[in-house]
Amino acid sequence: MKLYRNIIILVVILAALIGAYYIAKPLVGTEKEDNRNIQVIKMDKEKVVEITVENSEGKFVFKKENDQWAMVSGGDFVIDTYRIESIASNVCDLSAYKIVDDNPQDLAMFGLDKPVVISAKTSEGEMVEIEVGNITATKQAYYVKKKGENTVYTIAAYAGEILRSRKTDLRNRYILDVLTSDVTELALTKNGKLTFDAVKNSDSGWIIKEPIESGADMIRLNNALTALVRAEVTDFIEENATDLSKYGLDNPSYILKAAAGNKKVTVLLGNVKENYKETYGMFEGTNEVFTINPNSLGFLDITTVEIIDGFLFTPYIFDVTDIEVKMDGETINLKIEKIEKTSSEGQDDSNGEEEAVENFYVNGRNVSEKGEDGKSKFKKYYQALIGITADEIDPNAVVEGDAEISITYKLKKEPGTVKVEFIPRDSDSYYAMKDGQYTGLIVLKSSFNKEEGPRKSYEKLMDLLNEGD
Repeated sequence: MKLYRNIIILVVILAALIGAYYIAKPLVGTEKEDNRNIQVIKMDKEKVVEITVENSEGKFVFKKENDQWAMVSGGDFVIDTYRIESIASNVCDLSAYKIVDDNPQDLAMFGLDKPVVISAKTSEGEMVEIEVGNITATKQAYYVKKKGENTVYTIAAYAGEILRSRKTDLRNRYILDVLTSDVTELALTKNGKLTFDAVKNSDSGWIIKEPIESGADMIRLNNALTALVRAEVTDFIEENATDLSKYGLDNPSYILKAAAGNKKVTVLLGNVKENYKETYGMFEGTNEVFTINPNSLGFLDITTVEIIDGFLFTPYIFDVTDIEVKMDGETINLKIEKIEKTSSEGQDDSNGEEEAVENFYVNGRNVSEKGEDGKSKFKKYYQALIGITADEIDPNAVVEGDAEISITYKLKKEPGTVKVEFIPRDSDSYYAMKDGQYTGLIVLKSSFNKEEGPRKSYEKLMDLLNEGD
């Protein structure tokens, strides 16, 4: 009996669900049920040279010259050319889902008493105007009609959203609308202190010029450049702010400067909004406040030592002839030779190509006599010497004392000789010097003791040389 009653209940529930489905089905997608693809406007978009958007915020006129859109009236801001192009595309090839009313008595019920008006004009003088009203109750379409006509249609929601563009939709929201490869300078100041100022040099690529001179960590710098060109304004808050303090822009937390050739921007970033997802920002020279997602600029809290490459001197091994290392009371003399020679005639395997002979010496002993293992261990020692990197910076330090470690390179090219020295700063670190000048870099003493560091690399090299002695 209990089982029979449960079956009856399930049948009733199933019937109710089926009935609800067929009752609700016509209400979903009603705008598309009568999709006859009615052509409202058909015009050659390629011939369009003028677009006008008129809404409650004003009348914005855009003209196209040499395939480039420019605003000729309505405001003073950088336009989103892709948005203008999209408006032109939609107004020139506009299809409707259906005709709603041939002769409406009350345009207000469609939002067409105060519509957004879009007009397009071609180079041949042809002109069309469309009025866009409210979104429908199902949120799947917008009401529209051609200006001067009575018929009300519904068009796709995505097309209606584009045609009903607000002033903020017409604006270019990118912080710097260029390609990553176009950027020539990027600088970041945090809480009034310069973190880095990087510039792109046509000869040597990217360098850090402030607060110290250094090569750049190109992985981190490229990440910052990519974030910069992708960063967009999320919303425009106040066009002419008189009280910048309420946005934290009277004393900004971050100042971001960037350039791409002659195109330059300086962005000030202030307080975080209540939602903790957006930060108030402003372009220097304006009083217009906007918001931006700080996560889109993920490099804001990078440190100077993270953006620099931290190397002191990294010459190519065969540009060096001699190295003198003074460390732990010992002087180590290294010599590097690369002799080019042409193979003997008549040897088919060489085809007359040049072969190089590499010789490496440590205190007069030819490491190359130990074969490839000897050459490998010499090169690892060389890499250990040039691979010492900074762990922090202290550009304003007053350096005193004598060097505890020095490495002098003799080169085949200018400047001929380069000397790197390490003067004790405290028990754990050194001031790094280059040719008698303080670099602003601090190197940990433990860097010399790492597994691949100079001391252990030298020990392994000498162990090999001393085998059999």
